[in-house]
Amino acid sequence: MKQLLVTLLLACSALSALAEQGNTQVYIGTRAEGIYTTWLNTKSGELSKPELLVKLDKSSFLCIHPNQKTLYSCSNIDKETGAVSAFKITDNGELSDYGTEPINGKSLCHISLDATSRMLMGANYGQGSVISLSIKKDGSLGKLVSSHKHTGSSVHPSRQQAPHAHSIYSGPSNKFAYAPDLGTDKVMVYIIDPKSAILKPSGFAKSPPGAGPRHMKFSKNGAQAYVLNELTVSISIFDCNNTTGKLTLKKTVTTLPKNTDTEGITCSEIRVSKDGKFIYCANRDTAGKGRDSISVLAVDPEGALTRIQTISAEVRIPRNINLDPSGEWLLVAGQRSNTIPVFKIDTTTGKLSYTKYKVEVPAPMCIEFRE
Repeated sequence: MKQLLVTLLLACSALSALAEQGNTQVYIGTRAEGIYTTWLNTKSGELSKPELLVKLDKSSFLCIHPNQKTLYSCSNIDKETGAVSAFKITDNGELSDYGTEPINGKSLCHISLDATSRMLMGANYGQGSVISLSIKKDGSLGKLVSSHKHTGSSVHPSRQQAPHAHSIYSGPSNKFAYAPDLGTDKVMVYIIDPKSAILKPSGFAKSPPGAGPRHMKFSKNGAQAYVLNELTVSISIFDCNNTTGKLTLKKTVTTLPKNTDTEGITCSEIRVSKDGKFIYCANRDTAGKGRDSISVLAVDPEGALTRIQTISAEVRIPRNINLDPSGEWLLVAGQRSNTIPVFKIDTTTGKLSYTKYKVEVPAPMCIEFRE
């Protein structure tokens, strides 16, 4: 017991020292033991040795309250009961239990907060549904408020025989939420009420047949929505009407160079640079031929996209990518290589270069930064 106390005190001391050095803290959700942390040196790009902060089953996706005082994670209560767990963030970046709420279904694959941080939304891939919970003023979780199951299918013979809600986000006006559904080739639209945390169905936008919409982001001015298509390795550009919530498909562009053999390649995550001029997305080689990559696309003033770079992801199966708060570094969660490499971002050209820095983390699934 005495030795355990000494170990915990040493870990706390190490976290405090890293925080005082002005490094940026990184939280990592995993499919292994739980939530890990590492610290990014924003001058060199080097990461500290990762440490396990919290043991948690299926901490596959994370999000942080804007006040930086609460971290939320997908979790499981048991094999049949998914949940959302909340953790208080201490001054030195440690996590303490802040409650867990069941979500009336199996584990979620994605969670996010609305712009007011008064409601948390989640997507359930296996059950093809979306949910919402209220968030209390102190950042703790309220009860489950909404649950909506999608219906339908699409053209892919094995991946689109049923709904598969893959993510959900509040839109630029925070009046609507959008949920890409891989199984139905639709982006479902919901009216949101942050005060009550209620989701109300409000139609959908169609993606190209067989596209498999997975994740999405919005342009800096809110005029476009960029939907990453997992199955066709592409991004669909939608015009976004922030008054009605309507999405209008304009164009779909590939994330890879022309004539690339895309058999066995799927997309996973999409991010937009701080200035809105560049988009980054991850391409996964499920066939194991070493083609895992990150693509960079330039955004023109009208919202159109042009691919300008595709670079090795330096991992096996890049499940998630994220840009640090400075916009100068990009980290990649290598789900099967159990590694997280660091890329330097040229903020003028948007292009990436590998720093050679890489740390080991078991089954990393999601990367979040503490600002």
